[in-house]
Amino acid sequence: MSTSDPAPAPPAPFPRVFKVAIAIEVLERLAFYGVYINLQVYLVETVGLTVAAVGSMLATFAIFRSWLPVFVGGFADRIGFRASLLVAFTGYTLAYGLLFAGPTEALAYAAILGMGLGGAFMKPVVTGTVRRYSPEGRQTQGFAIFYASVNAGSVIGKTTVYVLRRLLSLRTSLLVGVVGSALALLTTALLFFEPRDDREPARREPEPLFAVVTGYGAALRNVKLTAFLVAVSGYYLLIEQFYQTFPLYFARLAPNLPRELVSLVNPLTIAVLQVAVARASKRLDPLLAMTLGVLVGSISMLAMGVVPGLGGAVASFFLFGVAEMIFSPRFYDFVAAFAPKGKEGLYMGLALAPAGLGGFVGGKLSGALIERFMPKGGAIDALSIWGTYAVIGVGCALVLFGYRATLGRGDATSGSA
Repeated sequence: MSTSDPAPAPPAPFPRVFKVAIAIEVLERLAFYGVYINLQVYLVETVGLTVAAVGSMLATFAIFRSWLPVFVGGFADRIGFRASLLVAFTGYTLAYGLLFAGPTEALAYAAILGMGLGGAFMKPVVTGTVRRYSPEGRQTQGFAIFYASVNAGSVIGKTTVYVLRRLLSLRTSLLVGVVGSALALLTTALLFFEPRDDREPARREPEPLFAVVTGYGAALRNVKLTAFLVAVSGYYLLIEQFYQTFPLYFARLAPNLPRELVSLVNPLTIAVLQVAVARASKRLDPLLAMTLGVLVGSISMLAMGVVPGLGGAVASFFLFGVAEMIFSPRFYDFVAAFAPKGKEGLYMGLALAPAGLGGFVGGKLSGALIERFMPKGGAIDALSIWGTYAVIGVGCALVLFGYRATLGRGDATSGSA
């Protein structure tokens, strides 16, 4: 009588706290993207700010939401994940409420700072929950579910605000942010509880803020790392233009077309092609892959300018989806390679710096280009606006290629001052 090997044990299920965190991420992203896709238009058309003032405000927002988590993230370990989420969504709900209730410049600034502060407390917690509570051997799947939830939130939020804007008003569509954040706050209060495990060793007390700051200073003395972070900031300047330039551009160029739905081409492209693009680009050297991603992003910008209107916009969002799939995975892997043992979190915090720098410069540049080439009631010179961004992208790609030829060889951790 033959015996067969026992069937392998089924994989451990994801715990409840993981599932609640994913639901919270969907609510936060639908609120954020639902508001951000129309924020520029709202600030110009409803609040009545000048294009230059809006560009400066969005530049400030980019810095605040990208760099603040680097310094606030440590507080999440001190006060606990649940308390951090309660703080985050209280701030988010109040911020979106201010934006809706008081369409003035002062309250708009308060609102975007509140949104940045909410994100600073929220971002480390959800990713930390995914990392901490994904079952052994299922961490990769856990993060895949997390990234899918980001895209799901984007699709739901943008679709909802389009319906509200068309049926009611642009201002009313901001309530998506208020309601989404309030639901996330309620979900946290009622459902988010970390399981207690007495077998788990005591967690290390987080480093004081001063030690964190000095740690970043030491990391940035690595010339290779600092040069790389500055070089790739041009990529983030490009990606921010889908929120810093596109909404007002499309609202003036094609006011009857659904800019929110057009923007969904990007997350849908990623959802459909992510596996195929990853397979096609996995053999590329990391720096070459990132350079290629920036070049595809530059072509995306050019498409918007060469073909003004719906066709160019769809092509642009599609191409930048491809650029993201090529660039983003290699970027985070490349930054992680610089980290000494035990300093991975600190170095990954620095990965946010290029987004802040690129978004800040992009916001200022966007205001200037819109004023010059897209005046209200005047002719729209789409090629001059989007062609400028394409040239910046090509310049960024050339800098990355030069970086690879000079500083990009050898051990990543070498090059300290």
